[in-house]
Amino acid sequence: MKIEIEMPPEHYDSLLNQCVDWLPEYTILRNGIVLHRQVEGEDQRSIVFICEDYQALTLLAAAQSLYPPAAEHIKKALAPGAPTIADRS
Repeated sequence: MKIEIEMPPEHYDSLLNQCVDWLPEYTILRNGIVLHRQVEGEDQRSIVFICEDYQALTLLAAAQSLYPPAAEHIKKALAPGAPTIADRS
């Protein structure tokens, strides 16, 4: 099942900087895109990436040890009832 993970750029950058480039987690993170939104007239950026649920679990384990603040965003995407890509069809 494909899920969408969204996190602030500072958490994304910190987690990415902690990953070694040959790990699968790095590849998942490198596929992130920058999402721009206007919130009350201000540009708000976040990083969004899509992966399989099993990849998100691997990413969660890495985030918990490398950069715990990013792990919270991954947990949120994995939580029961969280929207999935299939929900958009």
